[in-house]
Amino acid sequence: MTTTRRAALIGAGTAFALAGCAPGASRAAGDIVAAGQPAALLVWALARERLAGWPRKPTGGALAALPPLAADLPELGALASGGRPANLEAIAALKPRLVIDYGDTDPEYRTLADRMKTRLGVDWRLIDGALTKIPEAIRETALLLDADQAAAGLADEAARILDRWRGAPGGSSFYYARGNDGLETGFRGSLATEVLEGAGWTNVAGESNDIGRVTREQVVAWDPETLVTLSPAFAAAIGNDPVWRVRRDGRRRRLLLLPDQPFGWADRPPSLNRLLACAWLADPEGSQATIAGLSRRLYGMAPAVPAMPQWIP
Repeated sequence: MTTTRRAALIGAGTAFALAGCAPGASRAAGDIVAAGQPAALLVWALARERLAGWPRKPTGGALAALPPLAADLPELGALASGGRPANLEAIAALKPRLVIDYGDTDPEYRTLADRMKTRLGVDWRLIDGALTKIPEAIRETALLLDADQAAAGLADEAARILDRWRGAPGGSSFYYARGNDGLETGFRGSLATEVLEGAGWTNVAGESNDIGRVTREQVVAWDPETLVTLSPAFAAAIGNDPVWRVRRDGRRRRLLLLPDQPFGWADRPPSLNRLLACAWLADPEGSQATIAGLSRRLYGMAPAVPAMPQWIP
């Protein structure tokens, strides 16, 4: 957890306390604040009418793939790391019944969450954001939101998808190219590349459990079989670039474009959206119907033909 995140949470405690938020308030539309974008997606999937707003409002393209409520919700800023910090006075004025955070559960952050609950005078729940624990996260959050019956099917489906994902046939060595220039990546063991590594793909970027910048020379030296990206701009820019597309032995490097709307399949944010990548990695040829149904359950809308990963020649 970063210093920025810790300071934001402690500061928020003061603001909420001043607002007089107390546990046991009546349940109403918009009474749940998500501390960060991963939590917002979790709440949206289970009881979207309860979500007070977005920590970071989705882009126009993303909003077009979501029900109208998504555009109506305000951008509140983040109480956790990632994105613009929340305006604490504005958040406090909402008088939420509950704050949900979804992600890191290291001992330091658990201690801070307990302190925050005391200072806020409102329940603050930290849900384990581990990819392999998504079914448990769905069930735990559904109980908090009185949505357990509606969420039971989604939790069971997530468990089935993850079981198939763990047994995926595996894939090639890869480099995960983030951003429009492709020079930011998730190193081996990071959240950004977990969906691929867990399905048996080999990350060529060194192990550091983090995200960072690299050079094209490093990518060439690693010589991955496949480039994976969420950025259509990057995929278009390197179409025939020999530095990116030609391997040391002269063979053409494969390029995989994963969907990024309404949210990215690999990370951005690391939430329930990653289930879509897991479903595809488990069954690249036969998962379209599963992905269409899952998209509808997660987001509330889905096109007749869902966005699928593309292999770019």
